[in-house]
Amino acid sequence: MKLLSEKNINKIKTKVIDMLKNSYPKENIEEKNLLLLHEGKFANATVFRYKDENNLDLTIKDFSGSPWIIRKTLGRIFVNIEGHTMLKLSDNPSITKDVLFLSPYTISFKFIEGKAIKELGEKEIPKDFFITLEKNVTEMHKKNIVHLDLRNLGNVIMSKEGYPYIIDFQSSISTKHLPKKLRKILRASDLTGVYKCWQNRCCEPLDEEREEFFNDFKKIRKLWPLRGYPIRRFIRHMKNRFKKS
Repeated sequence: MKLLSEKNINKIKTKVIDMLKNSYPKENIEEKNLLLLHEGKFANATVFRYKDENNLDLTIKDFSGSPWIIRKTLGRIFVNIEGHTMLKLSDNPSITKDVLFLSPYTISFKFIEGKAIKELGEKEIPKDFFITLEKNVTEMHKKNIVHLDLRNLGNVIMSKEGYPYIIDFQSSISTKHLPKKLRKILRASDLTGVYKCWQNRCCEPLDEEREEFFNDFKKIRKLWPLRGYPIRRFIRHMKNRFKKS
């Protein structure tokens, strides 16, 4: 059963190149321009960057190399959620552009040149970065979308121009039909994720109002049933089952 979790990267690369050729017939797509960023074990996507000398610079997330049960279920679900969420937020300046479904298990979008803020030093990022991030997260909420994983310092990118970008919308959900109180809690979760990033990386501390909001939510989060996220718990459970097999 160990082999079930392994991926044939060369085979995946060939599939991705064929998808790109079909989606960009006017471009000279070449495998040498496809760089593996993350292999993505088991239920995680394999992530590539495709960059040529002309105008293509894409991130590609692919589940075609995952075990068939993951590919047919979580792979489809994650690609669908992430792709349609980013399309819905296409007018938000903190969301990447050029989203394209290459297959039911594969998605591409414009590559963000920059670094995840977890890679930056403490007290290194200016306050304006987080003010802009907070504003754009609030705009995202107006579209009835919550990210739910902004506490992860790897999901916020500082571009080479110093602008904040949000990535990885696999855990995001629509709040349109949720009760008002639950919408408020989920939105607060996103904002306190921003404030956690602020506390860890900003050169200025949180102001009194934001710090109070952040601390108040900590008390709620201890009792929050979605803490840890059910999908992620399911993935961990499946991983453990396969390891024991």
